[in-house]
Amino acid sequence: MAGIIASIGASIATNFACCVADLKHPSSSTGRQTLSCCFSMCGARNSSASRIGYAVMFVLTSLLAYASTSDWFEDTIDKWSFGYLKLQCPHGSCYGTLSVYRICLANSTLHAILAASLYNVTSSRDWRANIQNGYWAVKTALWFGLIVLCFFIPNSIILGWAISFASVGAFLFILVQIVLLIDFAYTISEVLLEWWEATEERKFLVVLIGLTFTAFLVSLIATGLMYAWFGPAPCHMNQFFITFNLVLCVIVTLISIAPAVQEVNPKSGIAQASMVVLYATYLIATSVSSAPDQVLEDGTRCNPLVDNEGTRTTGIMLGALFTFCSLAFTTTRAAVQSNVMGGAAVGGGGGEVNAPLLSSQPSAGRNMHLNDAVEAGAIRPSSLSDPDDEMDDEADGVSYSYTFFHIIFMLASYYLAELITNWEVLTLDDGTGQSEVEKGWSAVWVKVVSSWIVILLYGWTLVAPIVLPDRDW
Repeated sequence: MAGIIASIGASIATNFACCVADLKHPSSSTGRQTLSCCFSMCGARNSSASRIGYAVMFVLTSLLAYASTSDWFEDTIDKWSFGYLKLQCPHGSCYGTLSVYRICLANSTLHAILAASLYNVTSSRDWRANIQNGYWAVKTALWFGLIVLCFFIPNSIILGWAISFASVGAFLFILVQIVLLIDFAYTISEVLLEWWEATEERKFLVVLIGLTFTAFLVSLIATGLMYAWFGPAPCHMNQFFITFNLVLCVIVTLISIAPAVQEVNPKSGIAQASMVVLYATYLIATSVSSAPDQVLEDGTRCNPLVDNEGTRTTGIMLGALFTFCSLAFTTTRAAVQSNVMGGAAVGGGGGEVNAPLLSSQPSAGRNMHLNDAVEAGAIRPSSLSDPDDEMDDEADGVSYSYTFFHIIFMLASYYLAELITNWEVLTLDDGTGQSEVEKGWSAVWVKVVSSWIVILLYGWTLVAPIVLPDRDW
């Protein structure tokens, strides 16, 4: 066992050493070779390796932002700055919130710079493509430098960013997540049905039925628990949230199996509806569980779990782990499938060039010209197997919009800031420069409205072909 672990460790160390070996020359060829070395263990091509690299960087940002809410981070910053860096928090109550804002601001700024720099890049032949796929040492240094710089920005500017940009950007990212969730619900059910029809193997049908049944069952159990814990008789607001969500879920499920809907879209059904219902119920559950506690005149508490440290810690850990994984996956998938949002044009520019999502081979015309050149003796046959070309799958067109990719990561950074801070509101005391945290209903309403939007948007995808039959759906 020790030998196996040592072998794995040596392999990882070798690949890591390869990644940092050429930091003095992070140019186009070297950048591609370095990235190829980094991801040689998984055989990723150039475009895939770059997306994985940015996803890893985002996960590191998430972990650092979450760690900044601890007392350890505050003590470490104070030690490293020799006591110079002070965020002026009364009793240290808002230190973690301000630290999260600063880290997420730095990450969002990095992706804003990259989005602007890579505008309208159409292929890897554009020298700016090297910025996307190479220069990892430079980008990492810039990321770290921006984080350090943001800790020296005054609190008033940080809070202005949080109120004016982070909250709005976070809500926009939630809308992106909703669109992708609906797209995923349709995709997974259609893929399983196609596999079942193509192979006639019942296991695919069993998986689809199992997922559907489990999603509905978990939703029903969660609804019952919400009524028991958060919906006693005097808590009318929580009762409204839970009941209204239940009614919407029942309505959209019935619509999904309506004969008129099945006629225009035979592949729609309760499989997709179950995933949407589960997600909407999850949003309602997190909203009522994160609401400020209300103690009524008769002693009834509308959020009895607010003071349960064990439950709260477990929920934060599981929620953080789920968030890290889902954000990294969602941002990458969102940028790759930019056509879902209505824009497949490369870089968001005015050109008519579309980014081929799956194309990774040279065009037929290019191959023909190269073969003719080999037959004429103009070039050697070995020139056709350039290692860089084997890894470069974007020579004839980028696989995804670079600008849209980084815009998604920028919005995700906004969402991360609000997520970790639980949408807390900070206010400055006049004349002191100090700030304090105020707990409110912002997080509750954002999640509740998001649950309504996901159900209404899914319902529109069901009835839209009936309402607008002349459009191509």
